[in-house]
Parts: sequence; C-alpha cells; structure tokens
Amino acid sequence: MTKLNTIKNHYDKTHPVCALMVEEQDQNLKATFDASENRCRYHSKEAEDKQVPLLSQGMCPVAYLNLYPTLFALHLNQNESLLKVDPEGHQIRCPLGSKGVSFKVHKAKAKLSPVERGKNLLRKMANIVMPVEFFDKHTRIEAVDEGQGCPLGIKKGDSFYFNLDQTDQFCPAAFNSVYPLLGKGGNNFSVGCPDYQTGVKFSLQEGVSQSTLNEIANCDSYSSKIKIAHVYGDFEIPIERDYWYSLNEVIEACGIRCYASFHVAFPYLYTLYNGGQLGFQIRDRQAARIGCPNTSSLIKYIASKDNEGRYKYSSQNTHSDCPRKIENGEEIIIDKFEKSLPFYYGLYDLYASLKKIESLGDLQDIQVETSITSLKEDTGLVWSVMRSSGAMES
Repeated sequence: MTKLNTIKNHYDKTHPVCALMVEEQDQNLKATFDASENRCRYHSKEAEDKQVPLLSQGMCPVAYLNLYPTLFALHLNQNESLLKVDPEGHQIRCPLGSKGVSFKVHKAKAKLSPVERGKNLLRKMANIVMPVEFFDKHTRIEAVDEGQGCPLGIKKGDSFYFNLDQTDQFCPAAFNSVYPLLGKGGNNFSVGCPDYQTGVKFSLQEGVSQSTLNEIANCDSYSSKIKIAHVYGDFEIPIERDYWYSLNEVIEACGIRCYASFHVAFPYLYTLYNGGQLGFQIRDRQAARIGCPNTSSLIKYIASKDNEGRYKYSSQNTHSDCPRKIENGEEIIIDKFEKSLPFYYGLYDLYASLKKIESLGDLQDIQVETSITSLKEDTGLVWSVMRSSGAMES
C-alpha cells in the first residue's frame, strides 16, 4: 500500500483536520522562530533553542484555538461582574465533530509566594495610571466529555493550562496567528506574532533565513465554499443560512476586509466584550495594537471598542503587497458585534480548520464536504465546507 493510500485510509475514518493533526503529532513538528528584539517573554532573541513544538501538553491545536478567545478573556478580566461567561466553567465543544470532546474553561486564583504577591501589588498600583497585565490567576482547560473518542487521545478529566510563562511552548497570541498558516513544503512561509513590536517570526523550515521564505503566499486566499448548516440559539446572522458562499462573499457581507486579520483581532474584541482590559502597546485600556500575520506586507491595526460601543480594528498603515489592499486609516467596524456574537465567534472558529482543509490539496478523494462546529454552551452554529476543485488541485 502506498503512503498516499495509507493516509487516505486514515482520513476516511476520522475528520480530515484531526487526521492532519495526528500526522503533525507523529512527526513531532516544531516551528523555528527568529526574534529581532528581546521584548517577548516567550521567544527572546537571545534564546538558545529557537524551536517550539506545534503541539504542546497533548492538547489538540484546533480545539485550543476554539477555546483561545475565552481563555484570553478570562485571563485579562479584572472585574468578574463584567464577564459574559461563567468563570467557574464555560463549556465549549470541539469544533471537529458533533460527537467529539467537550471542554470546560475556567479560572482559579494562583497561589503566590510573598515575592509574587509583592510584585502583584506593584502591578495593581501601576494599573491605576496605566494598563498592566496581572498574573494572579490560572486559566485552565478540562476535558469534561470525550464523546466518541479523540484521535489525539484526549480523555475525560485531562487538563491543560493557558501558558503565561513557559518559553518551551508557543506564546498563546502568537500561536493563534501562526498555527493556521504554517503549512508544509512549498506552502510554508514566515508568519508573524500579532505583537509586531517584538519582531518575532515563525516558520516550519529549519536552517532557512526567514527573509528568504515566501511570506506572501496564501495569507488570505481561499478556494472553498462555505455555508451555515445548522444554528443553535437566537442571534443575528449577516448571511443567509443553508446557502453556499465563497469566502470573499462572506468577507464582503460582514465587512471584515481580511479574514486573516479578523482572526487575529477577534480575541481582543471578545476580551473587551467580556469586560477585559487590553492596553497592549498602547495606554488605552479599551484598545490594543496588533499586526496581521503576513510579515512581508505587515498591516498594523488598533483593535478597540470605542466610546459609541462599536467593536473595530483600524489600520495604521498600508502596503503595496497587501493582497486585500488595506488602506491606511481604514476603520473595519463589526456591525452588531454583540447581537451577532455567536456568528462572529463561529467565523473565527472556522478559520484554522478551513486553512488546514485547504492544505490537503493532493488528497482529492477525502471528504469533499466537511463540517466545523462552533458551539459555546448551547449556542452556536455548524459550518459546512465544500472543497472546490481549485482547492483540491492547489
């Protein structure tokens, strides 16, 4: 049996994205990073080991990204009364199957040493005059139901933590930007952290200068079609249900301009929705400076919630090579963000799986139509993804 047939048999038995992640796990894939500064607490220019594993703690990467906005919001919340999710246990379904693993996301107070308590007190004092990140709680993930089984071996009771200090693992914000875009072989290119001032870039190719990689390829290009197959709960949706759309049509209908940039911005907007404090690279508690993942045509944004309650990300520059032709000063406002939140969280969830599905170009016979679930507690939707002939030939 050929290697291709072996892989196809594996994909026939499980969700294609799960099968791809099993391959990544078996190959122990690592990303190589390059940092031009020492400003990142995870990935320093002076680090001796410039590699980090794609899979850490045994956690499913796509499920982790599904959980990431909630983890981020819990970590950055400083007033529980403003949370829209239950800090003791918000349940989120695995995106790769209706009968897959269910996770509980929760936070708990950290046990601090006297020195750490002193540092935390100083942070709180500094936070009076400028936004400061706190480290006085742990944000965790627990598998509460394994459904019909997880190809990566996640079992009920398994727990994982939101990485705040481990340098041998990905920075969570960087992983959110990097993982969906790190392909293999000719599809690989250098991907940047949203905290662009750290100058950290990632690639799957070892021993290759970051500057020599094809950084433009495929950063916001899609050939599949998608539709909303099922809706759970009552919320507004800016597109029709049960109708096949190209991604460009969805991007236009939602006004998000660039899907990759939306995927980077959404966790920051969701944090603001949950009463969290930002202030990254800016003194405004309701804003953060972020960058798109394409390091060669980097578009910088300010993600924020303005005084009128509008959720948006505003471009701070332009670049001639930007495939979406984002202009300096563009305000990308998410209309009815709160009323349509399950839809936008679902659109965020879809991104990583869609990029992985489209990377399966040579496996033409594998599940042409695939489902992606976005379910938080009992509210959300299910996408269907149709891999077009273009996707299968790319």
